[in-house]
Amino acid sequence: MDDTGFHVPFYAPTNGPALPRPFVSQFATVVVKPHPGQRADALVNTLRREINKADANLPLYFIGTPKSQIEGFVAQNRIIAAMFSIFGLVAVVLASVGIYGVMSFSVNQRTQEFGVRMALGANDGRILAMVLKQGIAQIAIGLATGLGVALAVAAVAGNAIQNTLFGVSARDPLTYGAVAGLITIVSLTATLVPARRATRVDPMTALRAE
Repeated sequence: MDDTGFHVPFYAPTNGPALPRPFVSQFATVVVKPHPGQRADALVNTLRREINKADANLPLYFIGTPKSQIEGFVAQNRIIAAMFSIFGLVAVVLASVGIYGVMSFSVNQRTQEFGVRMALGANDGRILAMVLKQGIAQIAIGLATGLGVALAVAAVAGNAIQNTLFGVSARDPLTYGAVAGLITIVSLTATLVPARRATRVDPMTALRAE
């Protein structure tokens, strides 16, 4: 580090541990530390001027702050992560619509049964519990199947997932737990709407239905 504030490690490798012998590379890394209150991007012209003084034929590559370099490095992975998030959100919406449709169809098919049960003394709570029990069984089967497939994919493509998502392993229990909890909440909400509708069935109307 000299008076101008430039550190030029000409005899250091660009990456990896330091070598026991001097290593001369065709590239050199120049680290510039701005003074307090000075903007880092304001040093670009000064750096170019000092390099031109040493050799006018030396080009400068990848000029930027560490933050900008890291953001450029992870930009592609951020796009991939955002795409996966969008696909996951669409999948959750489709699953919710599918569960709602199946449960609505099941409630409509069992309208006469609910009417008979209510005529024989079943209260709203028992009818609600019957429908929710059916929905919870379907949710449990779906979660077990989905987690099994996810673990199988993680076993096959675990390295690719870990390279794409920084700091997240292919078998991260927190991620699996959060996804399972989200799917359970959304699925129960989609099941609750038809279940509540089943409790409002009029026994006489249901008994007269075909």
